[in-house]
Amino acid sequence: MISRFLSLIFLLIITNIIAYSQVNEDKIKLLEDRLKQLENEIRLIKAETEESKILQKELELLKDEIRLLKLEVAMPEIEMKSHFGLGPAASKVYYTPRGLSIAGYGELTYENYISNSKVDRGDVLRFVPYIGYKFADNLLVNTELEIEHAGIGNVGKRIPEVYVEFLYIDFLLDTKFNIKTGLFLLPISKMNELHEPPVYFGTLRPDVERLIIPTVWREMGVMFYGELVSNLSYKAGLMNGMRTDLISDWISAGRQRGATINFDKFAGILRIDYSTKNLSSGFTYYKGNGSDQAGADLKGNEFATFDLIVLEAQYQSEKFSVKGLYSKGNAKGNDFYTAKNRSRSVYGWYLETSYNLINLFSNNWHLSFTPFLRYERYNLNAKVFKNDPDPQKDRSVFTIGLDFKPHPLVVIKTDYQIRNTQSSKPAGKGTGFDEWKINQFNVGLGFIF
Repeated sequence: MISRFLSLIFLLIITNIIAYSQVNEDKIKLLEDRLKQLENEIRLIKAETEESKILQKELELLKDEIRLLKLEVAMPEIEMKSHFGLGPAASKVYYTPRGLSIAGYGELTYENYISNSKVDRGDVLRFVPYIGYKFADNLLVNTELEIEHAGIGNVGKRIPEVYVEFLYIDFLLDTKFNIKTGLFLLPISKMNELHEPPVYFGTLRPDVERLIIPTVWREMGVMFYGELVSNLSYKAGLMNGMRTDLISDWISAGRQRGATINFDKFAGILRIDYSTKNLSSGFTYYKGNGSDQAGADLKGNEFATFDLIVLEAQYQSEKFSVKGLYSKGNAKGNDFYTAKNRSRSVYGWYLETSYNLINLFSNNWHLSFTPFLRYERYNLNAKVFKNDPDPQKDRSVFTIGLDFKPHPLVVIKTDYQIRNTQSSKPAGKGTGFDEWKINQFNVGLGFIF
């Protein structure tokens, strides 16, 4: 019944959007035809003549005019541009001439669990305003305020979160070398910085990105970044380490997130990205220390070191994409840290592919109708310090879904997840059951502005 209802909604939305006025579409088509004609003429001119220079100049002007027309049709307020890996809304201040910049994103989710033992869930998952200010061409402040779970704390066990996700000053010195300092997102994976709903597939972020890496991860420190040569960029940062007393198995809970930071221990990160027109790849290495207790508290006894590597690559064309990611982490610690049943080694990977079918319904370039597939495999305790690994934490997830964008800044998502673990317990929530084996059907709504 739910799937039929959603299918009807999708069909109504698509029909409605295809019927609306094609503002500037004819002009864009004529300009694109002229663009192809000029490209063919330039290829025929082998010598560097005045005629070829004139044609090349006209070609560049036409490209700019087409880009601006497309922005006027679909994105009148912000350009879909990323500043060194940040999300397009988070990057808005970088493309603001001067002064105040306001952007943001939001997402709402519905999770239908295929088990009578677990209550289905709906959530105003996030509303995120970005507020930035550009003091000068080479100096700005960028902030993100995140409100999770509708910010309501007086209904049952719902726990709201309202916090600063990042707050940093950026010194834009040169294409090859820039400095940001404050509370910033770690470049541990592409999604950790680029996690706004319209730019990734699925109602929920991949388990590997949430639990192994983990996303979203931010800390306080200083980061240097730039483009070494064309298509090759780097990011290198020094920041606070982990809170070990908050860690139950792997490091997700040990992130300090800018709150009463224990700054006794430090961490470092290095990321290298290479990209061409359709292909992008990245490598990240994180190494950090950790200790227990919050900042300004009495010193504790625990000490640990952590390292995490991430390898990822993606091929992206107008219609087709394929992405792969692999991550592996290790931990060491003194007797106080290893006395608990924490993870000594973890790993996770996934493969994802998608294809935009919108041409079957419409010629509108700014719509997309994209089915996707994703398979994940990860283990949160491949090795542990004490006792035996828990087979419930050795998991796989197969996700099949559909993302529909009636506008480049708005997405409606639906998917079905087949979940499994290596435990012998049956699927279900409660004693004697394995919650991570419960399949689920998800629906999401997301936007940026």
